[in-house]
This record gives sequence, C-alpha cells and structure tokens, in this order.
Amino acid sequence: MKVRVALGSLAVLGLERLEMLEAPSTLYVLQYSERGCNALCAFCPQSAASRADKSLVSRVPWPAVDLDTVASALRSRKRAFERICIQTVLKPEFENELLAIVETLRNSAPSTPISVATTPLPRRLLEELKETGVERLGVGLDVASPRVIERVHKPFTWEEYLEFVREAVEVFGRRRVHVHLIFGLGESESEILSTMQMLYDLGAEIALFAFTPIPGTPMAHHKPPPIERYRVIQVARYLISKGYRVSDFAEVGERGTIAIKCPQLKDLWRAFLTSGCPGCNRPFYNERPRLIYNYPSIRLLKRNINVVRRQAEKAGLMLPELGLC
Repeated sequence: MKVRVALGSLAVLGLERLEMLEAPSTLYVLQYSERGCNALCAFCPQSAASRADKSLVSRVPWPAVDLDTVASALRSRKRAFERICIQTVLKPEFENELLAIVETLRNSAPSTPISVATTPLPRRLLEELKETGVERLGVGLDVASPRVIERVHKPFTWEEYLEFVREAVEVFGRRRVHVHLIFGLGESESEILSTMQMLYDLGAEIALFAFTPIPGTPMAHHKPPPIERYRVIQVARYLISKGYRVSDFAEVGERGTIAIKCPQLKDLWRAFLTSGCPGCNRPFYNERPRLIYNYPSIRLLKRNINVVRRQAEKAGLMLPELGLC
C-alpha cells in the first residue's frame, strides 16, 4: 500500500536527506491516490479537478512511499515524533484503507498518539477509529462562512460539516476534535470570529491556517491574506480558546474587519505558534522562511518576536509585554 508522507517527516525517519530550519514534530501521512482526491476543493492541489502536482499538500512536497517502509523506519525511531497524523482523501474504499493505515502505524509506535484528519464520516466509523487507537480527530471544514462553502466547492454542505463536528465531539470528547479553518478564502473577519466562537461553544478546537495559492489549482491567482490581518485572527482564536467571548475583546468595523483590545496575558505569544493537535507544528506548510504565518517552535518565534510585534502593530493590535522565555 502506498501513502504520501510530508518531506520533513521522511527526513526525520531517515528516508530523505534534507536540511531543515525546523523539523516536524508530527509524522504527517496522507492516503495515496494517483488521480487525486475526488473532492473538488478549489484551493487544494490534491483535488482531482486541480492541475497541480499531486505530490504537494499546500507548499510542502509529500512523496509517495510504501506504507511498510514507513512503518519499518518508525519502529526504529519510536520516539522521533510526538504525534502521528493520518489524513484522508476521498476515493473508493478509503474508509477501510484508513483503518488499515491506523492499525499499521499504531503497531509500529504504540505509545505515540494518533490523529486522523478527514471529511464527514459515519458515526460507526468514528467509533471504530477510536477503538483502533485514534486519540483525536481533525475536521477539514476549511471555510469559515456558509457563503463561501459552495464557491470553493467543498464536498459537503455547511450543515453536514457542523453535524459531523457535533458527533465527533460526542465520540472523542470535548477539545479532542480540531476543526481546520483557512483564513483568506473569501470570508469576512467578523464571519471567521463568529465561526470560531461557535465551534468552541460546540466543544471543538481550531487549527488555523492561512490561505496559500498553489500553481495549477483554480485559486492559484487568489492572494494570500495580509500577514498583519492574520495576526489579528490568531490572537482572536487564542483568546476564544482561553475562554474569552468575542464580545469581551473585539469590535467589528467597516466591511466586517475587526479591532481587538488585548487582555494583559503574559502567554499571548502562544497565539503565533502553529495551532492544532498537541505536538503538531507543520513547519512552513503555509509560509516561506521570510514570511512566517504560524511559527513551528518557540525558538523561531523568540528569534522573530520583534517582527511579529511590528506586524501586529501595523494592524492596530497593541500587544502586552510578552513573557516569552
């Protein structure tokens, strides 16, 4: 069985030679499909409707590798990763293949927690995944507004995604379901804030991404979001995750843009790290080394904290003195 594995993860396994500014702390695995995913998401290079290189997921190459090769390398490096993340594509029989991949990698590294990132699945399959050893679930909602969901050709309706999030929280527990949201797909800032608040109220967490245009996709010429506005959305996500209500810190301005008054939180710097499952750092998934949306480590953030502060201030976001050590 073939799978795709993120290039950085292959390097940590010793299956590729690669100089890395920051190594991934998660083994990122994607189901393989020669023609791509049967979903038609306009921003995704894996989509069957995309002319993009199918070895790409966002900006990162994911070469095809035999699953047994990955499992063997993982057995010899059991403590190389903090987490295993298995991502699905829509294709015939993908559910049964997913269960086989989970079982193979769980047996290779029994103490490493496993996440599965997927589209809506039947509840019985969620329960089977949990029984097989999956600890957390990622949900590829991606869009933050029902206005946008059809425009970017997501494979399910807004209502179907939200119902799936509710069921997933019931199966895996509160704060163990991580909904993927991409800022910059055409939503307003007020819409993404409202959606984030709603998802946290449902008991989910949020993994925040910045839209990345990929050559060969239908959205190849759509611009990524300004880094300054992304900083605002990062802070908003972090504050909601800490229990603040949107009404506690945000005001909506013209055209749905928001202004934030930051509470005096010493750990607010964590807002600028990669969000997602514990142990997920996704190095340079959305960014180039000179323009980092999500910092993969405290070390890199500390090195660039003055850059982040200037970006935030340009958006009118006055950060407190950050207790970054």
